[in-house]
Amino acid sequence: MIIDADCHISSRQAPGQMGVDDLLRQMDALGVDRAVCWPMVAYDREMASDMRTIYDGAQRHPDRVIPFGGVNPKLGLQEAQDELKRCIEVYGVKGVKLNGARDGYYIDDPKLSLPLVDMIAEAGIALAFHCGSNDFERTHPYRIAKISRRHPDLPIMIVHMGGSGRPSITDAVIDLAREHPTWYLIDSEADYRQVLAAVQALGADRICYGSDTPFCPMRFEFGLRGVVYQDLSPAERANVMGGNIAHMLGTES
Repeated sequence: MIIDADCHISSRQAPGQMGVDDLLRQMDALGVDRAVCWPMVAYDREMASDMRTIYDGAQRHPDRVIPFGGVNPKLGLQEAQDELKRCIEVYGVKGVKLNGARDGYYIDDPKLSLPLVDMIAEAGIALAFHCGSNDFERTHPYRIAKISRRHPDLPIMIVHMGGSGRPSITDAVIDLAREHPTWYLIDSEADYRQVLAAVQALGADRICYGSDTPFCPMRFEFGLRGVVYQDLSPAERANVMGGNIAHMLGTES
């Protein structure tokens, strides 16, 4: 099974935005079975309408769409907590993504982020973080390590594995991932040499394919990763291209 672990869904019909049906067409063209979907988010950072679209898509296509939540505490912590509760209790999300780079907060902020992290950990679902040097300070992996020490059993997806922006901070991600076995590195936007270094350092069971669609067209990333992973064994390729994320989320069946 092939699973794309990084896709963004929008409720808006505008250039550069993508709805569930658009995503499914791209997946069908490449033979991608399932996709992790989180909000794309408008410029006003409002996420509720995108979350509703993801939920509706997962209801219509439960075997294709893996719903993830998205909240923004900079719009108000109580509002974010209310939306997070809806994501967990009503939408049944498999995890939640927090993006301090886009929304402008430190991902370990004790007042803005950690109350949300605690809710996610208590719900027993996965947590995804944008991690890259396009916002070096607010999304640095040492902040994610602090969260793992707070919740050592919490599965965490490191989206872009530190490779979003230049210079990359992937080396720091790899170093810290050695100490935190619950981290899964999502390869979207990461340089192929750093992806291979992560496979060598951590093993093929800690790396997951993701395209960052529609910011990167799915066919580009899918084709590139087919080359990057060609020297892995068939079992290792199967894990990277979907098995690892399915295992982490409990969606193997």
